[in-house]
Order: sequence, then C-alpha cells, then structure tokens
Amino acid sequence: MPVVSDAIERFLDTSGPCLSTDITAHLHGTLGLSPAAARQRVRRMPETVKKLAYLPFPRNARFCYLAKDYGSRRFWAALIAAFEKTGAIYGASLGAVLARDGIVPEAHFNIVSGAPVQQKKHVSSQRVLERLLEANLLERRDVDGIGPAIVRPRTRGHDAWPTVQARARLAAEAVLLSALASWARNNGLVSYDRVKLRSAAGGPDVGTMVWDLTAPCYLDGLVTAVARKERGRPAYLVADVLLARVEVDGVRAFVRKCRTVGQLRNVKCLKMFVAESMSGTARDLLKREGIIAATTGSLFGRDFAQALGELTRFFAGFMSGSSIDVARLDALLSAFGDIKGAALQIRGTLFEFLADRLARFEFRTDRVVLNRIYSDPAVIGAKAEADLTVERGDVELVFIECKSSAPWGTVPDDQFRNWLHKQVPVLFGATHARPEWANREIVFEFWATAPLSAECSALLEAAQAEAGGRRYSLKVRTSPDLLAICDAMGDTNVSRAFERHFTQRGRREEGLFA
Repeated sequence: MPVVSDAIERFLDTSGPCLSTDITAHLHGTLGLSPAAARQRVRRMPETVKKLAYLPFPRNARFCYLAKDYGSRRFWAALIAAFEKTGAIYGASLGAVLARDGIVPEAHFNIVSGAPVQQKKHVSSQRVLERLLEANLLERRDVDGIGPAIVRPRTRGHDAWPTVQARARLAAEAVLLSALASWARNNGLVSYDRVKLRSAAGGPDVGTMVWDLTAPCYLDGLVTAVARKERGRPAYLVADVLLARVEVDGVRAFVRKCRTVGQLRNVKCLKMFVAESMSGTARDLLKREGIIAATTGSLFGRDFAQALGELTRFFAGFMSGSSIDVARLDALLSAFGDIKGAALQIRGTLFEFLADRLARFEFRTDRVVLNRIYSDPAVIGAKAEADLTVERGDVELVFIECKSSAPWGTVPDDQFRNWLHKQVPVLFGATHARPEWANREIVFEFWATAPLSAECSALLEAAQAEAGGRRYSLKVRTSPDLLAICDAMGDTNVSRAFERHFTQRGRREEGLFA
C-alpha cells in the first residue's frame, strides 16, 4: 500500500491535479494493477491527497490534488479542463471569474457566469454560484472600492487580489461600453434610444441571459420586412466586454450563454464579445459559434485602444497614491471627447476616487471603506449603499454620498431627495445593528460638485433642524468646500485638477463644457 500511495503522490506532483479516474488509469498502466484493484486503491488514497467536495463528476469521479497545489494556476487550469471535459458549466464560470482578475462584483455574476437566470433543463446562475461557494472555489467578500464581490480564494504562496487593477478595469470598461453604444447607434445597428448598459447594480437581460449591453436590432436578415416596417418583435444586439487579454477559458462562459439563448424560440441575437486582445484559440472559438470577436483596436482603431489602456493605468495610478498629471488627464478627456457621455463618466469616476483620498485627509484616518451596502434590520429588504464609510477613531462615524454633476448647474433634485429620504434612514437604521457603533456620533455628508437647488437647500435646512432629535447630523459640501480640502492637502496637481474639472471657474476658463 505505501508503494501505491507514493505512486499516487508522485503522479499528482508531476502531472498536477486531475480526476480520480485519471489516477486509476495511471495505476493500471504503470503498476499493473487490475482496474478493480486500482479503483480500490484510489478510494483509499492517503490523507495528503485532497478531494474536491460538493462537485462530483460523472461515474463518481472526484477531482484530486495535493494541498500545495490548491489555488495555484495549474490547479485552476486542471479543474477547468476537467469540467469542460464533462460538459459541466462550472469550469466556464470559473474561467470567466479568473479572466477578470479573480474579482467580479456580485451584481455582475449573472453576466459572466454563462448560466441563465432561470431556464428549463439548465442550472441557474444563482445555483452555479451556490455550488462554487460551497466547494470553496469562490468566496463572497466585501472588496474595498467594489463592494459585495465574488472572488477566487486567497491562498498562501499564490497571487493576492489585484483590487486596484480590478477597480480601474471596471471604470475603463464603463467608458468602453459607452463607446460601443455610440458605435452601434451611429452605424444604425440598433434603435437609437433603447440601448441598455451594465451598471453597478447589474446588467440588462435578453431572453434568459444577462449581458453588458443590449439593444433592439432591426437589421435585414435578423428580422422580417414586416417586423421591421411595423416595429414588431425585434432581434437584439447583445455584447459583453473585458478589458484584458483573453484566453480561451475566458470566453467559454460567453459562448455557453450564446448557445443557451439560441435555443429559445423567437429570440434572435447578433452576438458580440469585445476584449483588449485575445488569443487565436479564443478568437477561433468565438468565430466558430457565429459570434463577432472584436478587440478595442479592431473596432475603434489603435489610438482609441491605446487611450483606453492609458485611462486604466491613470485610474490605477491615482488609486495607488500617485498625484494627478493634469496634462495627462486633459489628453485623455480629449481622446474620448467624441463619445457621448464619456467625459462625464471619466470625471465621475475620478471624483469618486478623489473623494476617497480627500476623506482620508480630512478625517485623519485610514479607516475608510468604499461602496459598502448596509441593511436596516428593522425594515425587511431595506438596503442602501454608502459611497464612503469613515470611522474616525471610536468617536465618529461618517457616511458620505458622492455626486459628480456639471458645476454650472445644480444637483438633480431627485438624487438629493433619494439620499435624504431613503438612504439616510436606512443607513442610520443599520448602525443600530452594530454594537461597536452604539456610542459614536453619526454624521451623514453629501459631497457634490454642483450646488443644491433652492428647493433642496430648504429641504436640507428642515432636515438639519430635525436631525438633532434623531441622534445624527447632516452636512453638505460642494465644490468650494472640497477644493479647500484639496488645497489643505498641499498637492498642487490635485488642486489644479479639481479646480479645472469640478468647479465653475475652472470649466469656464478652459471651455470644458462636455
């Protein structure tokens, strides 16, 4: 028996993780054991050999590995290959998560998993997630700057979560989706005003699937002439994007998604996957399935692709603590100037990242959490997101809402009312469920790059008068207040960038009205 045990360990050490059926075949072929004896030895493998729980394979096979391999690249590659060999969707879902830095916002898992929200004879996306969580192949975490997320487990000796890169990629992908929407509109592919895009809350659906982009499409060949003339049942342009170099394992979930939606009657789709770049095998797989396999360069040109990569690096650099290169920012805004809404998106993202840095300086603390969702235990289903949660020692707790609006206008009234009447009560209720916050001063702040309207200013005054009796305080800071914090930080580049892009004077002086 020790000889057989050693042979199993050597095989796993040399060949890497594999199915128990592969080990059986190895023992039969190398040690001359009969198939029955080999299977018996595999059932009695030493404790040093681990077996994946909760996800059995056909013929009662188990995925086996040595503890030192868990979470390694060859562990994931072997596991995905084993799932693909058996046709199970779990490998495609894992490949999609790993292709996205191992971090996916939980609200986006339905998009990337390759599984339907619900469809007969198919495992639902939620069930796929539950099984992968049970098997400890994925974890549910609150990731700073992203919020609730699905992540690959962190294991000793293997890569940590590249949180900054993931946040920067998600921000740049939002710009890419805007560009893709403009391209589809301007080329007459879709109904102009019915394009839907992924947001932080999730993606739009077509059929039983969720996507990054959807839009009704009436192109000849996809719909009948009658449907096109009478604007009847449309086909759809559906697309997912990923700003990374994509290997074949990173597109398998999208391919499965396209195959599944293709099984639905009366749902016709023009399918598209856009990546920064992709391997030949990934491109070939997409093309064989009738999917448009595009890169940012092939779709929009080399200059756009380079600018998008530069934007990702710009965001990542600033989040990592670098100052703002004002000229570089201006050049990026100019590069995306022709894309509807792109400049506002870039400024909005920059404001969110900048607010994090300003809060750490203003409150003299590093205990700042971004994009945390809280629940009020007293109200069923009541949830609210705080853009920034600041713990100032054991004395004060500050929840900050950030709104980037054109500084020559006012904050949209509905946004301010939603914060004041919906978010603040839920967040305050959530503090009651945290004993460690029981004796802290609770402050709700609204940071905006535009002033409040007269109506909202009156609402604020009335709410401030009532807040004292509710054991919390309310405060609004607008561009002049935030610029003062920038100046106090002593980083002239940050002050110049804020004044130039988030104040009335800076935008007017430079003619920046995009």
